[in-house]
Amino acid sequence: MSRLRIGFVGAGSIVRTRHFPNLQKIDGLDFVSVCNSSQDSSERAAQEMGLSTVFTDWRELVEDNDIDIVWIGTWPYLHCPITLAALEAGKHVFCQARMAMNLAEAIQMLDASRRSDRVTMLCPPPMGLKGDAVMRQLIADGVLGDVYSLHFRDISPSFANPNAPIHWRQRRDLSGFNTLTVGIYAEVIHRWFGYAKSVTAEAKTFIPERPDSEGGRTAVTRPDVVLALTEMENGALMRWEWTSLASCEPISVLEAFGGRGSLCYDFIGDEILVAKEGREWEAALITPENERLWTVEQDFIAAVREGKDVHPNFEDGVKYMELTEAVFRSVESGRRIDLPLV
Repeated sequence: MSRLRIGFVGAGSIVRTRHFPNLQKIDGLDFVSVCNSSQDSSERAAQEMGLSTVFTDWRELVEDNDIDIVWIGTWPYLHCPITLAALEAGKHVFCQARMAMNLAEAIQMLDASRRSDRVTMLCPPPMGLKGDAVMRQLIADGVLGDVYSLHFRDISPSFANPNAPIHWRQRRDLSGFNTLTVGIYAEVIHRWFGYAKSVTAEAKTFIPERPDSEGGRTAVTRPDVVLALTEMENGALMRWEWTSLASCEPISVLEAFGGRGSLCYDFIGDEILVAKEGREWEAALITPENERLWTVEQDFIAAVREGKDVHPNFEDGVKYMELTEAVFRSVESGRRIDLPLV
């Protein structure tokens, strides 16, 4: 088994606490270098992770001949340029979600991956992962029958404090069109119910400024609340709601209603309820045998070594970036947006 050498661009908390510990469990990997946003941050990460080399410019890491895999953990504004450069340099690429700033960048990344023989993969969301196999089986078994309507809510107090410092997710210059969990749950819905063919949306920023790290105040350039209505390719109508200003415990629920039955997935508790033909709700158990586990890092390394397929791939990412951009094109234009955009 040949050894694979990994360099990290953007070793933030998710990389250090989730990806890196799981990668350490895989035989035959060497962790070589890191490049964070500053020299101090890079050196701290290198010390914590036991890495031998620190770069101050991500381009130098990408060009390093001692690197086989570029592991991207930056904010979305750098995902596209790093990916394009890494593929051009002949590196395999694992990219933290969200895929890109916008659909155009996502398409560039997909096109570059298709021209390359290197493996590319996006980080999946943990939401709905545990019960993914159960949901797929219930839908495949026809529990719902014809799907008529889908209702989704992600309600949280994550940005409810108006005096909390601005988060990078609230800045368009760092996040692009990515807003709240719009793309995250679009990816989950796509797996279970397919794609949308039109979207109409409204959004609003209720807290227009927040404190910044320099003692001043910075404009919030991503919305606090987003509402959308989509017609799905399967004919169903879907209502979406994202709110980050709630004064309550988080709520994250998907409800599906069809001609034969109904489904409800509670993403916070990973609980699935089924109601068949007007009967009472009953739990659909997620057992150790049908539970889907987090094997993201193992899946990516297996794809590099053995050529196995991976998901989410860049095609999956383009689809959730397309819906994300369509939502905010509708917000900005005040009209329905038909899909696909390309």
